[in-house]
Amino acid sequence: MQGLRNILFKGLVRSGATRAASYFHRHHVTILCFHSISLEDEHRFWPGVFVSKDKLTELLDYLQQSHYNVISLQEAERHLRGEVTYQYPVVITIDDGWFSSVSSLLPVLSCYQFPATLYVTTYYCNHQIPVVNVLLQYWLWKKPAKSLDVEYDGKRFEFTGDKAAIVRSVEQTISAFTDQQKMQFLKAIAASLNVDGRDITSRRFHNANYSEIAAAASSPLVDIQLHTHTHRLPNDDAGIEREVQVNKNTLSEQLKIDSGLDHFCYPSGIWSPEQIPYLEQLGIKTATTLDEGLNSRQEHLLKLKRNLIMDSRSLDQLRVTMSGTLDVMRRLKKKVRA
Repeated sequence: MQGLRNILFKGLVRSGATRAASYFHRHHVTILCFHSISLEDEHRFWPGVFVSKDKLTELLDYLQQSHYNVISLQEAERHLRGEVTYQYPVVITIDDGWFSSVSSLLPVLSCYQFPATLYVTTYYCNHQIPVVNVLLQYWLWKKPAKSLDVEYDGKRFEFTGDKAAIVRSVEQTISAFTDQQKMQFLKAIAASLNVDGRDITSRRFHNANYSEIAAAASSPLVDIQLHTHTHRLPNDDAGIEREVQVNKNTLSEQLKIDSGLDHFCYPSGIWSPEQIPYLEQLGIKTATTLDEGLNSRQEHLLKLKRNLIMDSRSLDQLRVTMSGTLDVMRRLKKKVRA
């Protein structure tokens, strides 16, 4: 199926349709969503989160050589408000605050002189252990299992079910553990699955620490913004305020940022209309989703569309997406259904 899609994308590029669509959408803002860069084989495990270095270079080379204009999120906001006008504006955003994003992805972007916004979720910056659910999924990708027997602290723990069920059960079991206990439990899981326990300390599945983020943020090309504290956004006002304010206060204190933390990214791009009034009350200026497409000046600033960068997606697909061709197809499809 992906092969057929790639043939379609290649045909659209070669036909000239993307050039025409791109000109028509020249004042629409394209927002790209990266998560992290692969240091080993992570891009094969989860291509929607980890991008290989080769794919990253291919995409950035294209942006540099194309007619697109990479601007900051703040300038994109001004453009969408009609305060300034850019031709073919593109914004680069990076979610979560992974160690490899800070240590490897941002330096590559700086070589191209591309500005980027890093949305940081703070729980795993505070707790310098691997992101448990992602590491477990990685191990179960390498060594699929329907059951897992773990010996820890003189006790036996048994987890059964599909991958999601096992990951969920492990997270529930260790939720009250200290960080050190979680690390030891992960070592016990690694032994049970016979996978490389060095994954626990390699930092491939860690968030960056605050010193690393602060060093990255010292560049005028890097903008730090909000992404909740625990990578969850409730629907009630108290829950939304708690997640956003803890995230904001932590980043402000740890990174010595006095102002400007007022742009937000929905965790996993998932949002609901009832959340928007509460975000407005908290002074959020823009909020990005993972609804794909381009952003016109009529777009609600707390419903901004983004296009996910995936290692499994071709450059032709990105070119078609950025041109607005898929937006045209969506509009036509909607009219036909109506």
